[in-house]
Amino acid sequence: MWLEMSRNVEHGGPGWGFAECLWSPSHRNPEGTWPFWQLLLQVRKGDIVVHLRGKTHQAAFVGYSIADANGFETRVRPPQPREWGHAASYYRVPLTGYVAFPDPLKLDTVFRDSNQELREYFKQNKAPRDQKERLFFVIQAGRLQCLNGAYLSELNDQLAAIILGPDFSGRPNQPRPSGITARTGEHIAQIRARVGQPLFSENVRKNYGNRCCFPDCQVSDREFLVGAHIARWSDAPDLRGQTANGLCLCLFHDKAFELGLFTLTSDFRISVRSNDGSACTWALSTLIRFEGRLLRLGAVSPSRQALEYHWSRIGVRLGQAVEPEAP
Repeated sequence: MWLEMSRNVEHGGPGWGFAECLWSPSHRNPEGTWPFWQLLLQVRKGDIVVHLRGKTHQAAFVGYSIADANGFETRVRPPQPREWGHAASYYRVPLTGYVAFPDPLKLDTVFRDSNQELREYFKQNKAPRDQKERLFFVIQAGRLQCLNGAYLSELNDQLAAIILGPDFSGRPNQPRPSGITARTGEHIAQIRARVGQPLFSENVRKNYGNRCCFPDCQVSDREFLVGAHIARWSDAPDLRGQTANGLCLCLFHDKAFELGLFTLTSDFRISVRSNDGSACTWALSTLIRFEGRLLRLGAVSPSRQALEYHWSRIGVRLGQAVEPEAP
C-alpha cells in the first residue's frame, strides 16, 4: 500500500489529474534524486494508493485508488508541470477505480486521536537510512506534522491500522476513531479486503505453473503474466481471494478475456465471440483458431459460478454460444 499526499485536484492537467495517475519529475533541479519520487518505480499493478489531499487544517484522507500498471519512467510531459517543467523525464503510475470516502477523514483528527501510536511508530523507524520506511509525517518542534516533499510514502498494514482504525485492522471490538464514520468505515474495510489481492495473484500464477493457461501460449515470464479475475472484484464479493476465481494469463490473453473477446465453456474450453461486431479484428483472428480447445488446467479448476458472472458481464446467454459445437 502507498499514501499519496496531494495538494490539489489539477495535479498535472488533463490525463495527469488527481486519481488519474501518480507522477513526479525523475530528478530535482538541476540534479539529484528524491526518495519519495523514486518510490513510484516500486509501485506495482494492483497496489492500493490511499489519497491524502489538501493543505494545513483542510488536509484529509479522501479515498483510494488502484494502480493500473507498474510505475515507469517516461519522457512524456504532464500538460501542467508547473515548477517541475525543467525535468527531462517523469515517473508515472496510471490509476483506476477511485473510491471516495463518503466522509473524508481529517488529518488533524488522525494526529489527535492516534498521537501516541504515531509517535511510537516514528521512533521505531530507526533502521539505517537506506532501509528506513519513507513516512509521510515527522515529529518537529514536538508536534506531528506532514513531511514537506513526502509526495508518495509507504503505508504498511501496521501504519494503515493506526490511521484507518479497526475497519482496516479487522478488529471490530476496538473502538473506531472519532473521525471515521460508519459509512467511511465500510469503504476502509474494502481496502483491507483488497490488500489480499497480491496474494491471490501469486496463488493463481502458482496454480497454473507460472505460465499462461491459454492453449499453446508459451509466455512464462512473470513480468508478462497476470493473476486475472474471472468474476470481477466488484461483481462477486463472495469469490474474492479464491484461486478458483482466477486464471493465469499473459497480457494479451488477459486483455482479450477482460474485453470479452473470449470466454470459457462449462467444461473449460475456449469460446471466441467472433460475431459480436467487435473492432478488434486482429485479436479475434488470432483467437478464433483456438475455438473449442481445452484450457491448460491447474490443480484448482475455474469456478463455474465465476464463469457465470463472466458470461453475464459480456452478454453471453447460458446454454447459447457458450458450449462449443460438436465436431
